[in-house]
Amino acid sequence: MYLAYNSGGFKANVFDASVVSWSGGGSGGAAAPVDMKVLGKKVFTQTCVICHQATGLGVPGQFPPLVGTEWVLSQDWHGDNHLVKQVLYGMQGPITVKGMPFNNAMAAWSQLTDQQIAAVLTYVRSEWGNNAPPITTEFVTKVRADTKPRTEAWNLAEMKAIPKEMCSGSAAPATPPVKK
Repeated sequence: MYLAYNSGGFKANVFDASVVSWSGGGSGGAAAPVDMKVLGKKVFTQTCVICHQATGLGVPGQFPPLVGTEWVLSQDWHGDNHLVKQVLYGMQGPITVKGMPFNNAMAAWSQLTDQQIAAVLTYVRSEWGNNAPPITTEFVTKVRADTKPRTEAWNLAEMKAIPKEMCSGSAAPATPPVKK
């Protein structure tokens, strides 16, 4: 009913610019900084939610959870660099997440900007009770540059062969690889 009474019959010639006001300025001012969690939630909703679900719990037996996992929290041999590489180029084949086996394929999201990837990973690492530091845009840019010629999805053996690197720039102490 609201649209019927206030739309002008959906006619293009009904708009009257003289009754529209804008108090937000718009010239010469600095843009507000991007809220990485807000951007991250938007990217997650558009690209990740179909498999990992809005709860971050995934789909049992098909798509792994993101809640409290060694991959998201960079525990054991998993590093922040592994997480970024997985989002950039995808992952396929058998893996174990929170002790549960999965054997599916994750799509590559290299078409996303470095800021979008950093934002979605920051969101995932701080949502659903996860408590891990943010991933910076600069770190994603570095990881992308380090793996630039890559075009195919990663597998578990390849990931395990890559030394753990944390977003802070300092390499984490080496931990022996775990057979999964």
